[in-house]
Amino acid sequence: MTIVLGIIILILAAVLFLRKTQKQIVIFDSSALSDCRISEFINCNLFEKIIIPAFVIKTFEKNKNFKQTVEKLKQNKNVEIINKDYRHIQNENFRIIKLAAEKKAKIVTADFELNKMAQLKGVKVINLNDIYESLKPVILPGYKVCIFLVKEGKEQNQAIGYLDDGSTVVVENAKKFIGSKNTVTVTSVMQSSNNKMVFAKIEEK
Repeated sequence: MTIVLGIIILILAAVLFLRKTQKQIVIFDSSALSDCRISEFINCNLFEKIIIPAFVIKTFEKNKNFKQTVEKLKQNKNVEIINKDYRHIQNENFRIIKLAAEKKAKIVTADFELNKMAQLKGVKVINLNDIYESLKPVILPGYKVCIFLVKEGKEQNQAIGYLDDGSTVVVENAKKFIGSKNTVTVTSVMQSSNNKMVFAKIEEK
């Protein structure tokens, strides 16, 4: 019953989130573009159009890895690169805010300062970290997950593994399974403002 309830909650959260994001035009700033997860995020097609200012791309010209990322982004039909650079405006944040106002777009950023500046100018902002949090899978007691156990835990006979979102999974009586991938059953979840700790038990083969 717990698993079914968790799946229902996950589906409802996804539907509500997609309703909020679809049919929207957004602009990515440098903090969003420099995020290592950005390619996968853009390919989820959550928005009608994603605008990437050319003046933001220029800030990464010397970064070879980022050039490859940009080439991948150009292949996405929802991505548009705008060459307007607003040379009379020196501050990059103000450039992005002006472009967003002209395009009636929201700004996707992880930059706290830009967030505050945009709000003062009446431009709406989507916090990149909030998006990732909304897309994280729901983990509830009773769920079975397959993880790779990498090291010993603090207590005797414990093993430690990690979920895809970086959450730590502490598995009881699993020391002998370290170095292998195993199915575990979640027994409890501790959520704090900074991270999530998952406790589980090993599914004996």
